[in-house]
Amino acid sequence: MTPKAAVAVGVGGLAGAGARWALVEVLPATDVWPWGVLAVNLAGCWLLGYLAAAAWSARAHLPVSLGLGTGFCGSLTTFSALTVDVADLARDGDWGYAAGYLAVSVAGGLALALVGAALRTTRRRATP
Repeated sequence: MTPKAAVAVGVGGLAGAGARWALVEVLPATDVWPWGVLAVNLAGCWLLGYLAAAAWSARAHLPVSLGLGTGFCGSLTTFSALTVDVADLARDGDWGYAAGYLAVSVAGGLALALVGAALRTTRRRATP
């Protein structure tokens, strides 16, 4: 990795971690689900889908892609917190909430990654 790419990942990681902290503070966990964690994971999936499609194009800039994808999305999303939250819900006997939260996180994340990729692909075709 070049020094420029490493700096891009570091700066992106710092911004992503700050964004995650802010969203989790604004959307705290309730008795049902940890809304902030769900929001950052779904947003990160959408953005990463978009960025992956952009990286496949000939115009992709590696440091930017690494900074936004690996750095920002990597520290924005928190699938380790997702697992802990699902385990906590299950341990507390809230099996339905645990299963629903896991299903929405995984299926929603996959769907939003595909939407992000489709938006980038559509945008690329529309640009001459």
